[in-house]
Amino acid sequence: MIILGLGSNIGDRLQYLRRALNAIKQISGLTVQQASPVYMSDAELLENAPLTWNQTFLNCALRCESSLSPQALLTSLQKIEKDFGRDHLHEKWSPRVIDIDILAWDNMEMTTPELTIPHPHLLTRPFACWPLADLIPLWKVPSLELYVEQFVEQWGSRFNGEAPSHTRQIPQRIDTPRLVGIINVTPDSFSDGGNFSSAEQALHQAIHLVEAGAEILDIGAESTAPNSPRLTPALERQRLQPALEAILSARNFFLLPIKISIDTMHAETAQNALALGVDWINDVTGFNDPAMRAAIRDTHADCVVMHHLTIPPTRSDVISRAEDPVKFLLNWSHKQIALLEKDGIARERIIIDPGFGFGKSSGQALKMLENIHQFTELGVRILIGHSRKSFMSIFTPHSAPERDIETLAITIHLAKQPVDYLRVHHVEMSARAMKISAALCA
Repeated sequence: MIILGLGSNIGDRLQYLRRALNAIKQISGLTVQQASPVYMSDAELLENAPLTWNQTFLNCALRCESSLSPQALLTSLQKIEKDFGRDHLHEKWSPRVIDIDILAWDNMEMTTPELTIPHPHLLTRPFACWPLADLIPLWKVPSLELYVEQFVEQWGSRFNGEAPSHTRQIPQRIDTPRLVGIINVTPDSFSDGGNFSSAEQALHQAIHLVEAGAEILDIGAESTAPNSPRLTPALERQRLQPALEAILSARNFFLLPIKISIDTMHAETAQNALALGVDWINDVTGFNDPAMRAAIRDTHADCVVMHHLTIPPTRSDVISRAEDPVKFLLNWSHKQIALLEKDGIARERIIIDPGFGFGKSSGQALKMLENIHQFTELGVRILIGHSRKSFMSIFTPHSAPERDIETLAITIHLAKQPVDYLRVHHVEMSARAMKISAALCA
């Protein structure tokens, strides 16, 4: 049993932690078995350190098994740090893109000029000790007649920030799909129409969603619910603009840096939003419109490409039941990816959404969920938007706003699949459930 500690306090810290996790998984002779929750803490600083060094850290830990020696593993970890741009000649405790430490190795105690196990500062740092306790609560603390779950009780709650270095656990994780929080600034969306129509309501919801675990906010101003009227780009912009500007102006004050997605099928709306600095365009019509592809081509934004048959969807317009829906959607996805690439949009910017609720029967939706792993053959990121969708009506008589339990059951299933993003209404419920699932299913 080996516990590795990961930390970052530069740039997109969660993404650097994820990249480090993936790099560590590639080390020959090492197996990553489980990741801890993520903790936020103040930087450890030397006296008279520059003010620019005072940047908040994100930390987590990995439980691993290895056939390597401690020194050989240390060498591999230092190579990863170097590949990330970490220069070990920098001054002590300066900001770093990634920091990887060996925190513990079974009950081993060793001290060499290069390596001390357990880590010499482990027991004074909640941001290192709490993640270790999350992974192996019954680890015996060397030289103390205590298990680590007993030792960490001295710091109280993991969540209130009152521990040393203001350490606290956050809901975002590095080993589960990223959560996309939904903000509908519409009067008629199928499950939350009218709840967030004003700029103040939308901003309040945005802050709540990020604090609950979202990393992306998907903002839409036009409902695709049956019988909802189609909007002109001008009316869509009139609805969208106040909320979008409020959220963009506040994005630097959120718990974490966030990405902002605009859910639109209108090229003009997309162009206006991109000019304001949004990160994604989420097009339920799958970027079939050349004008939509042109709007995003020369930007750095990502494209969420969703499959549909009709807008709005209807129960009668579904993929032929004579076809395998997974093969049908894979073929469609390959064609759409090729279409975007031909138009100058790199594959790295493409996210495929199979379009639950848009042209699939309940039986087809279940078949898709059972075989969602097959979408990895596309070589692009995958987003699933299953939240409160109508296919759940075979499991419950409840209306869309009351389908969070069914949504959650599917979220837990998808959390174990090779899926990159889950688009959900109730972010907090999903984040809390995935945390338990990750702890129990290592």
